[in-house]
Parts: sequence; structure tokens; C-alpha cells
Amino acid sequence: MRTAAVATPTPLSSIFSPKVLDGDRFREDPERTGALGGGFSFHPGVETFVEVLDDEEALSIEINGMPASFPPSEEAVKAVRELTGTVGGLRISHKIHVPIATGFGTSAAAALGVILCLSHLAGKPLTLMEALRLTHRVELKCRTGLNSEAGFGKSGLVLVLREGGPDNTITDVIPLPAGCKILSIVAGQIKTPDAVASAETLRHLEMLGDRYMERVLSKPTPENFLRQAREFALESGLATPEVLEIFTYMEKLPTVGYAQNMVGKAVHALIYPEDVEPVVSSLKERFPNYSIYVGDPGSTITISIKTSNKHS
Repeated sequence: MRTAAVATPTPLSSIFSPKVLDGDRFREDPERTGALGGGFSFHPGVETFVEVLDDEEALSIEINGMPASFPPSEEAVKAVRELTGTVGGLRISHKIHVPIATGFGTSAAAALGVILCLSHLAGKPLTLMEALRLTHRVELKCRTGLNSEAGFGKSGLVLVLREGGPDNTITDVIPLPAGCKILSIVAGQIKTPDAVASAETLRHLEMLGDRYMERVLSKPTPENFLRQAREFALESGLATPEVLEIFTYMEKLPTVGYAQNMVGKAVHALIYPEDVEPVVSSLKERFPNYSIYVGDPGSTITISIKTSNKHS
């Protein structure tokens, strides 16, 4: 029995400027396609387990213990098999600590986990950069993210300053205050393709995203970043009524700053550790039907390989 496990943070996005159009035409080169923007690595994110079924050919996927169809994981398997020439049955299980389709970047985290696990099990392990090249293409093919993978392996507040594949992307980091936590309150889902469906919408978001990223870079602090990201959400129209209500309530809470998850009916905030408990308590009282998640802005990616026992 051969199994592998990978734990990754999720790349939580706060602001983006999609770079997918040349005039009226969609870019065909994945190495030039992506988004400028910025956000945080959120930990805990996604734990991925892959088990090789030597006597089967089937592929099965579970998410949090339930059978699921999950295109990013399916495409990740195809990508690694094309690279390594491996065949055979696989059982993939994802333990996802945050909700899907709420702007946390779970698809990128899951795809990266599958790619790292399967490449090791195939006897052809990939470096992080090699795995991110495949993750980038999987995300574009599934239309689940634009340069979400650029934040993996980086700490702090990650800025994407040039779009595209990992060999083309330029990133930078805004350091964070020591000990700060990331809190996110989630009201519901928005599927990424639905939010950016038309060329007109993409052009509008690109124009606004570029403008607000310039304002971020003019004063690269966490406070200004989150302020500009919040204004981007408001002016772009991506902020839903639920998000607007949370924004209004967040004004009176002790945070470094807050913004909308891109793209979800959710808001995240950077909070000093001593303020986490009162902020959580206050949000739970005001929004009892919404889910709240608290994590660390961590970047650690871990992998383990077993050749006998199944994962628990």
C-alpha cells in the first residue's frame, strides 16, 4: 500500500486585476495569463491524501469524508500522469478546513496537494516550482483561479506584481505585525466563473484592480493594503449585500483592516492576537448564522510518504 499526504495553506485573495484579455481576445498563452493582486496564506488550509490502488483503475475523490466531483483534483491527476506516464487507480481525499467557493483558494491548494502527492508516489518528485507550473495550468483550465498559486511558499502579505506562470510571475511581500491572526466570516459562496463571466466585466475589474494596486504600492502597509482592497470591492460591485453589512459592522471592531474574500460572500480581517476573542464573540452575536474561521498567515507546505499503512 502506497500513500502520500500533503498539507498546504490556502491562498486567500483580497484584491485582483485579471490579465486575461488582449484587446477583445482572450489570451491563449497560459504563461502570460493570470492576475495582479494580493492576499494572505491561510493556515490551516487543505490536507490532501492520495492512495495508490494497485489492482484498480478507478479514480475516486472525497472531500471531508464525502464522495465528490472536484475538477481541480481531476485535472491535477491528468497533468501528473501526462508528465510521468503513470497509470492505475487512485483514491484522493481532501480535508478542507475552510469553505469552498468563498475566496480562500481551496482549488489551488487541492490541486497542488494532488500534484505533489502523486509525483512522489510515481517516483518522480517535483520541486515546489515545478508543481506550481502545473497548478497554474490546472487553475486556468478549470477557471477556478488566476495566479492563486503565486502565494505558496511565501509568508506575510503576498503581492503579485506581474501575472502569468511561475517563471513569469513577479511577487513581493508586505511584512505583517508579529503574531497577527487572519479571521474570516463567511456568509455564502460565489463561484469564480460566475463572478467574472464576461469580457466587459473582466476589463472593468482590470482597470479598477490596476488603479487600486498602484495605491497599495504607494504605501505598502497592511492597513493601506486592506483599505484599498475594501474600496476595490465596493467600487467593482463585487461586494454583495451580506459583505456590505459585515463591512459596516467591522468598522467598530479592533482590526488592523478588513476586505472581501475574492471572490466570495465573505470578509477577512487582520487582527492582533489579543483582539481575536472579543472580535469573534462580537461577530457571532451579530451574525449567528455565518461561519467564522481563524487562522495563521502561514506558508509551510509539508509532505509525508508511506508504503504500508493507510492514512487514518
